[in-house]
Amino acid sequence: MFDRSVHNELKRKNKIFALSVSVFAAMASAARMVLTRFYIHEEAHFYTEKAGALVFSVDYIIAVGVILTYFISFFIYKRKRESHNYKESADCLVQGTQAQVFSAFLIGFLFLANSIFWVYSVANPVNKPEIQKSLSLLRRFADYAKEFPFDVFIFFASILSAVYFFKTAAFNIDASETAAEAPEEAKDENAPANGYAAPHVIFSFMPIIWCFLNIFKCFFDMSKNVNSPVRIYELMSFLALSAYFVSESRIIVGRRETARFFTFAYIAVIVTTASSLPNLIWSSFWILSTNNDQLLYATQLAIVIYVFSRIYSQIKYGRFLLQR
Repeated sequence: MFDRSVHNELKRKNKIFALSVSVFAAMASAARMVLTRFYIHEEAHFYTEKAGALVFSVDYIIAVGVILTYFISFFIYKRKRESHNYKESADCLVQGTQAQVFSAFLIGFLFLANSIFWVYSVANPVNKPEIQKSLSLLRRFADYAKEFPFDVFIFFASILSAVYFFKTAAFNIDASETAAEAPEEAKDENAPANGYAAPHVIFSFMPIIWCFLNIFKCFFDMSKNVNSPVRIYELMSFLALSAYFVSESRIIVGRRETARFFTFAYIAVIVTTASSLPNLIWSSFWILSTNNDQLLYATQLAIVIYVFSRIYSQIKYGRFLLQR
């Protein structure tokens, strides 16, 4: 049976935790904005001589915050009642809220924009115009694919990821049906996932693949410093986003435990915002030379908005249960 008192208690706790993480993510992003502007070399991306112990401590504080967020989830998402261990779970993955529709559509649009921009840049190269312009368009793409294979894979992953987010934006499950204000009749805790077709489940893995392809691209790009603070934050942001999308896919296929979902959502918000926001802002003012295109950082920030919308919608409209 659905226990409203348990639901209210879990909802209140999640609100507090979400607010705390949001404040920490904002503070971490602000600190990274200052560090990137005044204490990191605009080309090499390493700390300058002006950086002191206080500057280096910011990275450790962010790391500690991420680690604490992960380990706290081992305790706050579990309960022991009547000599039984219970896990917190949700009755479904809430869909169809205005925030989710907007953020999912925004991400889908940016994924398509990344793909279109990539095609345009290959067809109209800037770095080798005298050589490439004499070749056919098909030959240009073939040469580029041979030299940068990960970019080609990322292109296809971006297209398929856009399909997933457009589908998510159009997914019509009335959030009010799963709200806490809904009738008291409990739903079967072991019921299958809420109407997700097999193609939608498959497409939900595309953002994960996109994240891993960007990670591989970072490691195999010998033209950049892989151990610079900027690059490390970029790698960690892709790892955090991939972990979040894995947890989202788990809920889609019916694994509705909230521990991994909320934990990786919070970690993705902290790390991705601290990484992408300084890169996007300072590169827009030609202060920082970034490792990737600005569209990529804009896409990551759009994903952060999407994750925030997931957290908000799940807490506001979802029903929380204890499951053995």
